[in-house]
Amino acid sequence: MFANKNKGSLLLKLGVVLVVLAGAGFFFLQNLQGTARVKPVNRDTAVDAVTGSVVVEADGGFKELKSEAAGKVVAANLKPGSHFKQGDVLVQMDTTEIDRQIAETKRKYESDKARARILLDNNPEKKVAQEKLDTVKRLFQLGNASEDDVKTIQRMVDAIETKLKLTDFDDQKGDADYKVAMDGLELLRKKLQVVAPFDGTIHNDGAMTWEGALISAGQPVTLVFSRKRVVVAKISEESFGRVKLGQLSRIRLLTYGSQNFEGAVSELLPTADDAQRFTVYVEVKADPDVLKPKSTGEVTITIDQRADQMMILRRAVFDSNKVYIVKDGRVERRLVEIGYVALNVVEVRKGLEVGDLVIVDRLEEFREGQRVRTERIN
Repeated sequence: MFANKNKGSLLLKLGVVLVVLAGAGFFFLQNLQGTARVKPVNRDTAVDAVTGSVVVEADGGFKELKSEAAGKVVAANLKPGSHFKQGDVLVQMDTTEIDRQIAETKRKYESDKARARILLDNNPEKKVAQEKLDTVKRLFQLGNASEDDVKTIQRMVDAIETKLKLTDFDDQKGDADYKVAMDGLELLRKKLQVVAPFDGTIHNDGAMTWEGALISAGQPVTLVFSRKRVVVAKISEESFGRVKLGQLSRIRLLTYGSQNFEGAVSELLPTADDAQRFTVYVEVKADPDVLKPKSTGEVTITIDQRADQMMILRRAVFDSNKVYIVKDGRVERRLVEIGYVALNVVEVRKGLEVGDLVIVDRLEEFREGQRVRTERIN
């Protein structure tokens, strides 16, 4: 009887041990299962798109502005990163000497003009000569003066009138000369300024001179770039033929991560670069301060679209037409028919159903029939 009790106790202990071992084995096997990140197949608009790389450029690139004249800088509005409007004075040189020349030219012209007006409007010499001519003509009619006396006085009057005509001609010529001289001086004065040719921004390395500096003609004074932006896309040779003017485009720049900028194709260049990529200009409506020159990224140009189609993440597809799904806790491989391919997603025409859990990450870690846990992503 004692032996039977020992035997029963031993069996009970053995049973407990087996239960513990079974539980441990279960949890061990559970821990051996991988975790698959999955995303259910959903319906959305399928987009047929062409993709390419982009770079943001300032219209016309970076422009070096130079001084047209030599002089001393009295003002330099060249703070790096500051904006300016077309026509703003960026660099001003000393105009003291040219201002003196302008004032002297104006003073001389006004003096000569006043003198000419006196001679032409109320000339005393002509008045006296005309009175003498009138007197000698009366005396001639009375027989108290000869014909030669009349002719002599007449020649005197004619000479004075000729002189006045020359004075009037010189006066008119003086007006023209004055205008030419003043235009020339004003042009020289303008050359003592460096004026903004467009709305733009001072480059970070754009301050090439300073107040008090002596600069020469042709010397660079600043580096600027336009406020207008050009988004340049590079499209592969096999895709370029599908791109048309006006097609909607979506730009994503590395500077801003997943943020998208909407745009449209505005120009197609007819020749390829050395890498057989064609250039497409995309017009993007965004603040120039956001579209920073030399920013890079990618573009998606919409060619066509279909509504209410089955969509999965593009990275879930391997070997061009295969995906892994998780069904009843096990991995299944499915052959699929791919439709439109966009930047991040693809259309599935056949092989899946809405709601199927498609594995989207670390595809190389899974095999068909493998038991896995799932983690859904949005």
